[in-house]
Amino acid sequence: MAAADPEHVVWLTERKLARAWPTIRPACLHATANANGVRNHHRVSHGTWGESTWRTYHPADVTRVAGAIADGTAALQPHWRNDTPEAKLLDQRLRRKNLPGAIGCALVIAVALAIIVIVLVILWNDSPSSSSTPSYWH
Repeated sequence: MAAADPEHVVWLTERKLARAWPTIRPACLHATANANGVRNHHRVSHGTWGESTWRTYHPADVTRVAGAIADGTAALQPHWRNDTPEAKLLDQRLRRKNLPGAIGCALVIAVALAIIVIVLVILWNDSPSSSSTPSYWH
């Protein structure tokens, strides 16, 4: 057994991988790992609420690729990085694509708030008060 590659290595989760490669978009971490030969395992856990799956990555490979990313020698697509014009263009397209959904969510919230206000006004008008004159809004 070589001293550089211990038998019991703690493999890195995607969260730790994202910290090691901050210039890589979170959605592109696995693609970057595959393109650069990072060893990874697909983990599965069965629990009460079903199956959970996640990937772990070998720390020595992650360190090697982090150096390659810093040197500019890693095998990367331009849109995988956070700091390229292609990535900024992709972000703009995604924002435009998600705009109708954001407007729809805002409308749903506005309608829900309007319904709550209407119900509160109706309940307030229906409740008898000893000091006020009767309401004829019925």
